[in-house]
Amino acid sequence: KVYEVTTSVQVDDDTEEEFAFLFRKPKTASYDRYVKTISNSATKASKSFVFDNIIEEQKGELKDTMEEYPAITISLADKLLRMLGLADTTSVKKL
Repeated sequence: KVYEVTTSVQVDDDTEEEFAFLFRKPKTASYDRYVKTISNSATKASKSFVFDNIIEEQKGELKDTMEEYPAITISLADKLLRMLGLADTTSVKKL
């Protein structure tokens, strides 16, 4: 399965840039590597996770975009994690 992930970067108060990349749904092994490395560096873990799952044809475009906007990998990784079940809200109720 391939998904288009779109994200907007607010360059300044008046300028916003939108980027779209194609990703494969992350596999469990990719997620496991992400979890294993996130405690050392969230930035490196996000970068590896994103590059692990982007389609081959867009790796160069992503690399170029990251040079200008290095934090974009955190946003993209967040969307990929949501494909695997990460939720904004989870509730618990005492029974």
